[in-house]
Amino acid sequence: MRTASTLTLALAAFHKHLEVHGDFNHYAGIVSLHGMTRLATGTGDEKLIEEARLQLMPYVQGERDFYANFPNYLCGGNATAWMYYKGLLPEAEAAVRKYAEEILHDAARTPEGILTHPRLPGENVIWIDVAFAVTPFLLFAGLALGEDAYIEEAFQQTHKMVEVFRDPENGLLHQSLNMRGPGHRSEDHWSRGNGWGALAMAELAAYLPKDHPRKKEAVAMYLDHIRACAAFPDADGLWHQEMTDHDHSYAETSGTGLMLYALGLGIEAGVVTDDERERFTHGLKGLLGYISEDTDIFHTCRGCLCPGQGTILEYRATPPVRNDVHAFGPVVLAMGQGHLLGITQL
Repeated sequence: MRTASTLTLALAAFHKHLEVHGDFNHYAGIVSLHGMTRLATGTGDEKLIEEARLQLMPYVQGERDFYANFPNYLCGGNATAWMYYKGLLPEAEAAVRKYAEEILHDAARTPEGILTHPRLPGENVIWIDVAFAVTPFLLFAGLALGEDAYIEEAFQQTHKMVEVFRDPENGLLHQSLNMRGPGHRSEDHWSRGNGWGALAMAELAAYLPKDHPRKKEAVAMYLDHIRACAAFPDADGLWHQEMTDHDHSYAETSGTGLMLYALGLGIEAGVVTDDERERFTHGLKGLLGYISEDTDIFHTCRGCLCPGQGTILEYRATPPVRNDVHAFGPVVLAMGQGHLLGITQL
C-alpha cells in the first residue's frame, strides 16, 4: 500500500469533489464543505480559512438555489454554522439565525417531534440522515448565538432518532421508518446511515459545554454507538455496506469515512481514550486503499433511502459507484481529522 499525507488527501478530496461534480450544491457537497471548514479552523491556516470563506459566501448571500431537503443547506449548512461559531464568518449571522428559526418553528414533525421528510408531508417518514442535516447546524448556531432552544433541539433530534432506530441486538442503527408505509422500518444496518448518526453524536459529545445538562446523556449515547460500531469493521478497518455481513456486501467508503471522523473527533475531545488512536489510524490506512493516486474514490454507495422494501438484501444489492457525489466529504472529514490528531502520514 502506498503512503500519503492525510492533509494532502483531505484537500485533494475536497477539490476533486468540485472537479467531478462542478459545485457543492447538493447535501453531499455540504459534507465536503463541513470537512473543509473543520480542517481550515483546526489548522489555523489563513489560506485555507480564506478558501473556506470564499466557498461559503455565495451560500450565505443567498446566491445558491438547489434541491435541498432542509433549508439550512442553502446557506451552507453545518460548515457555515461552524465558521460563524468560530468567529470566522460574521457575515453569516442573519442566515444562521433565519434557518435555525425555520427548523425550530416551521419544519414538519412527527407527533413525537422528529423532523419528517419535507417532500412527503403527512406520511411521518423519518430517516437517520437527518441527524447530520440539522444537529450540528443547530448546535453551533445555538452556541454562537446563545440560544439554548437551538441546542436542546440539536440534542433532541438525534436522541429521538437513535431511540427509534437503534437495534437492541447489536446497537447499530436502521435507516428509515414509514418510508414504505405506516410502521415500516428498514431492516438494514447501513454503513452510511450509521455514519450519519455517529457524526451527529460525536459533535454533541465533543462540543456541548461540560456543564450543559445534556452533556452526560450525549456522551453516553455517543459511546454506546461507537462501541457498537467497533464490533463490525473488517480486517482492513472498513465498515461494509451492510455492516453485519462482510461475506455478501462490499467495503463501503462513505460510511467508513464518517465513522472514522466521529471516532477521531471523540479522541480529540477526550471523550474516548487515546488507545483508540491505533484503530483510527488503521481505518485511515484501509480507506486509503480505495483512493487512487488521482483521488478517484471507489466503493461508495450511491443515494440510498430504503431501497425496495428496505431489506438487508436490497441494501446489499445497491451498487458502489466510483466518485459518487457522496464519496468525497467523508474522506475530507476523516483524513482532515487524522491530520488534526497529528497523524500526518499514512
